Amino acid sequence: MSNIEMAEEISQEILDIQSLTDLNVEMLDRVIEKVGDNIDICTGIPIIRVWTTVHKVGKSLYDYIMCKRLLKFYAGCKDIDFEKKDKFYRKNIFGKKRKIGYLFLQLLERLDDDEKAFLIGKLYAYCAENEYDLRSYFRICKIVEKCYYEDLHFLREWESKETICAKNKFIPQEVMESMHSDGLISACGNDGGGFGSEDDEGIIYKLSKYGETLLNII
Repeated sequence: MSNIEMAEEISQEILDIQSLTDLNVEMLDRVIEKVGDNIDICTGIPIIRVWTTVHKVGKSLYDYIMCKRLLKFYAGCKDIDFEKKDKFYRKNIFGKKRKIGYLFLQLLERLDDDEKAFLIGKLYAYCAENEYDLRSYFRICKIVEKCYYEDLHFLREWESKETICAKNKFIPQEVMESMHSDGLISACGNDGGGFGSEDDEGIIYKLSKYGETLLNII
């Protein structure tokens, strides 16, 4: 019987006991550690090791994730212009601090990538300094929330181009379709293409106003 099979058998025996004793809890911790070691060897991804590390310092995985995201958000917006921040606060948040704070926590919780927390922090500073309203801010955050994070970096292709065809040499077509679906780009025509197989063709896309905003901060 392999190590992983033994770990599965022992853990099942322990979990079948309704009332866990201190000894059984310790045994289960060792089983989890053993399973974690095997997962690490098998995949190279320390999934369980991260969980057990967090568990041992008395914090839940949720607490750990939220702490990371709050720190990322702060790192993104910490250099905000003080006067612009104060003006944005008075216009959008004053008198609604608890409600807005709760909306921010919900937003951070829903993210599927910690780096998005840094991005929405930068977005907060950008929106305050450019006098956007809070509704526009949360609308753009919703786009960030829906997007596959790596797709956002393709926005940089529009730094040197006003439009890009659906079939092109710079961005995979599935990424173009996803960016359009998420509201980062909008259609503005169609290109029939040239005679060469490598020629750009298809729907012509330009950045939406939200895509332009995100391009300014990534």
